[in-house]
Amino acid sequence: MLVDDHPIILDGLRTLLSSEATLSIDHSASSAIEAMEILKTVQPDLLIIDLSLGDSDGCYLIQNIRQHYPKLRILVYSMSEERIFAERVANAGAQGYVMKSSSPSVLKEAIYTLLDGQLFFSDHIMQRILSKENGRSSPPQSTLENLSNREIDVFKLIGEGLDTIHIGQKFDISKNTVDTHRINIKKKLGLANGKALDRMAYEIFMQGKLPEK
Repeated sequence: MLVDDHPIILDGLRTLLSSEATLSIDHSASSAIEAMEILKTVQPDLLIIDLSLGDSDGCYLIQNIRQHYPKLRILVYSMSEERIFAERVANAGAQGYVMKSSSPSVLKEAIYTLLDGQLFFSDHIMQRILSKENGRSSPPQSTLENLSNREIDVFKLIGEGLDTIHIGQKFDISKNTVDTHRINIKKKLGLANGKALDRMAYEIFMQGKLPEK
C-alpha cells in the first residue's frame, strides 16, 4: 500500500513496482485520514509512506499505525533528509527509510528487505539504532537532535517558507504556540534572532546542509 499526496509519485511507484513479478500494489492513499480508513478493512504486507502529507506529519501517522496495527511493516519514502528524520521514524515504528533521490534499485532492495523481516537504513543510521537498542548512547549528529518532533515539524515548514499563520493552520495550533516553538528552536540551536532561524531552516531543509554538533 502506498501513501503519498503527490499523484505523480503514486503513478511512478505503480509503474516501477508493477515490473516486479512478486510485488503488487493493491491500495493507495493520498492522506493520513484516507490511509487509516483503508487500513480498517485491509492489511497489506508493507506500507510505503511519505513524511510530508497534506493533512498530517508522517511520524505521527506512523505512531498511529503502530498503535493500531503493530505487525504492519512500514517503509518511509521521502525527500526529507535521512540524517535528520531516519532515527525519528525508527523511534515512531518504521522499519526502513529511503530517500526519493535514491535509485529504483535501492527502493526495491528496501522493499524486499522489509518483507523479509529486516530493517533497511543507511549503515550510519543502523549503527546508531543498534547502539541505542543495546543500551549504548550515541553522540549527537547535530544540534537538531535537541529538537522535539513538533519543533522539527515547525522548523521544516519555516525552511519551506511558510509564515507563522500558515504553520499554525497546518498543525491546527495557535499563532502564539508557533511563536513559542520558534523561541524554543532558537534557544536550543543557539541562534541570535529570527533571521538566523529562517536562514538555517532554509539551508537545512531546502539545501541539505546539516549543522554541526
